[in-house]
Amino acid sequence: MPKKKKSLFKLDPEWLLKKPLDFEYNKYTLLGYLQKCEQSFDNFEIYPDFVELSLHLANIQSLVKENTLLLTRKKFDSPDDEILLKELYPKKPRELSKEEEEELDKTIKFSGGKLFDAFNQAKSIWNIAYDNIHLSLRKNKENLLESKGYIFYYKREDDKILIWEYEIKKLTPDGFNNKTSLNLIFENTPSDMNLATILETFSSWNQDLRHQELPVFEMKSSQPFPMDATMVPIMKRKLLAYTYQVVNHEKLKNFDSQV
Repeated sequence: MPKKKKSLFKLDPEWLLKKPLDFEYNKYTLLGYLQKCEQSFDNFEIYPDFVELSLHLANIQSLVKENTLLLTRKKFDSPDDEILLKELYPKKPRELSKEEEEELDKTIKFSGGKLFDAFNQAKSIWNIAYDNIHLSLRKNKENLLESKGYIFYYKREDDKILIWEYEIKKLTPDGFNNKTSLNLIFENTPSDMNLATILETFSSWNQDLRHQELPVFEMKSSQPFPMDATMVPIMKRKLLAYTYQVVNHEKLKNFDSQV
């Protein structure tokens, strides 16, 4: 018997149309999934549930408007990997009987509001985390356009210093869809080593003589959020926002100098 392929998600994107199509079964399937999401949100864990909820909401709207499901074969590299439009493909549902159409209609009407409420809960937690996590550039601002650098964070509750290498990569030629890759190179209690020595010792770029000229950011947080599910994803988005701001400022400055 062939091994059943494991779903990428807590809730299969085709859950609404599973046989036998029954509203009561779908209702309890959805409520069980949302209970798992709420448990994560109670712990201030945003990802990957935020991304998955977005897909389920999009599928409700797509079924209503286009009678089409939106699916993906994307391989996720991190909990906060977003799903780009180009990573979705449409799938028309199977032919439904009149009774199944009625069950699907009841499922859609019940599910839309529930999913939207869960999405808003995730969004409110995201906003809290975003407002409490701060990222500041400490050195080498002039090399910010290198798209590489370092981020350090003092994790007070564990008395540990964490240092990441970051690299911003373009996913599309227009530059609107970029991805920040992180590599945790150091996690330890404070020692006699200073930042320069740590980078010299642990950076994977230490063969490049310019590696200590790369930008260095510091992350701080007003409260301890879950690292992988919340802090790191927010940190990456703060980094992109800061970089875009500087890049756009440089473009504007260059444009003004040519006028």
